[in-house]
Amino acid sequence: MARDIADEPLFPLDAIQGDILAGLPKRHEHLMFFTITDPAAFKAFLKSLHITSMQDCIDDRAKIAAQKLINAQLVPTPGLNLAFTFAGLDRLDVEDAATMTGADAFREGMASRQAILQDPPSSEWTALNPDPDLHGVFIVTGASHAEVVDVMSLRLVPPAENGWSLLHEEVGQVRPEPVVGHEHFGYADGVSQPGLRGRIGHDTPFHPTAEGGKDNQAALGQDLLWPGEFVFGFPGQNSNAPRFEVKGPVAEPPIPFMNHGAYLVIRRLAQFVPEFNASVKTASAAIPAGADLADPDLLGAQMVGRWKSGAAMINAPRGDDRSVGDNTPRANDFEFGEDREGVVCPWAAHIRKAYPRDDVRHELEPDEKAIGRAEAFTQSHRMMRRGISFGPEVTEAEALSGVSGAIDNAGTPDEDSKVRLSRGLLFKCYVTSIDDQFEFVQRSWCNADDFSQPASGIDPIIGQSASVDRPFKGAAPFSLVEANRPDFNLRSFVRMEGGEYFFAPSILALKELS
Repeated sequence: MARDIADEPLFPLDAIQGDILAGLPKRHEHLMFFTITDPAAFKAFLKSLHITSMQDCIDDRAKIAAQKLINAQLVPTPGLNLAFTFAGLDRLDVEDAATMTGADAFREGMASRQAILQDPPSSEWTALNPDPDLHGVFIVTGASHAEVVDVMSLRLVPPAENGWSLLHEEVGQVRPEPVVGHEHFGYADGVSQPGLRGRIGHDTPFHPTAEGGKDNQAALGQDLLWPGEFVFGFPGQNSNAPRFEVKGPVAEPPIPFMNHGAYLVIRRLAQFVPEFNASVKTASAAIPAGADLADPDLLGAQMVGRWKSGAAMINAPRGDDRSVGDNTPRANDFEFGEDREGVVCPWAAHIRKAYPRDDVRHELEPDEKAIGRAEAFTQSHRMMRRGISFGPEVTEAEALSGVSGAIDNAGTPDEDSKVRLSRGLLFKCYVTSIDDQFEFVQRSWCNADDFSQPASGIDPIIGQSASVDRPFKGAAPFSLVEANRPDFNLRSFVRMEGGEYFFAPSILALKELS
């Protein structure tokens, strides 16, 4: 099906908050969780507040691209977006907020969804515990910590006069060269973002099709989706269509105030890096001798579905290949259809669980119609991810002892070091359905040991289970014999430590609050 640019919606670039579709360019990010102390003062503050728009982000990225042609100097990219909890909308007396329907997850909050998500009880959270006074979050970004502080001082202070007070803060930063864009386990993160249908000018697509690429893709392998999956007021995907390209109905907002806005999911995910590395080493050593003996690097890549460079197992089955890694044309140029038995990339590999592409549930020999329907269904559950790492790099004492927070080679932690050396991912994503996108992927794909095929196992990176040990069926990339795939029981090395659901309104809606 040829791409018809004229049929794609024109984005109101000055109205949509920049982080939703374009992403705030950042090396540093502060999530400033606040309570509204004076609604009238806060509304007045919003009217003059410079909120970074989609147009601002497009302009900033153009400046970054131009600078890269000269040298590697960082370009200033000050950014500010904001989002509200349901309690925050109620505090601002947003019209019809109290009676909105079809938004139960948002109204009830993340802590209420513990059983659905298999999260730890909120009583065990270390951040963002349920709080009726949590009304919103300022997302403050920049190329440096100093730039983030400038945004705070120039746009947000004084808090009391502007009607808000800080409750809690989470600080994120990209990891240092050469692992910029990699999470703390070492793997390139955010590689497979959705492509977007939509225009930023009369005949200018936001995500153009790559030269020599397919009409239904932006970059190679990056399927183009209708934007209603990520922002209200535009057509979304049709989950029941024969192909994913088919345009679905407009994503109608629960209330008018929410038009051109999006839900925002925030979760603090702690990563236990020394323990992960030790477990991968032990598990790989336990694989029986033979053609499919895996070293720790190979087994780790199988668990993620990509090598640390971002190269997909499908494109690099037996060793890392930076030529198909992150930031290369072929980073996403693959499907799983040539590996339906999971002998190259395990069924439970993180990237295959969270985005199964052309996998068909419980089918190893599907016909083309079944594949088309499965892809249409899968693309209706995507998320626009905007996460960033937090915490320091692993210390020598932690690496040598294999214990997170250790202050000596014997693996002795103390209460201060456990906090000071905590590290992980500040997960963020934008969707128009919390339950049918974020919660569905976590519950029905990542946590389910029978997805995509029976006995697949649980996503070893973000999967959650009441059991301490999580099943994981490995791969056999050398012999390519299904019977040679090893079975593992792995511990969890990621702990959800708190989170909440927010809503990021359009800039226009924020300015019109009265």
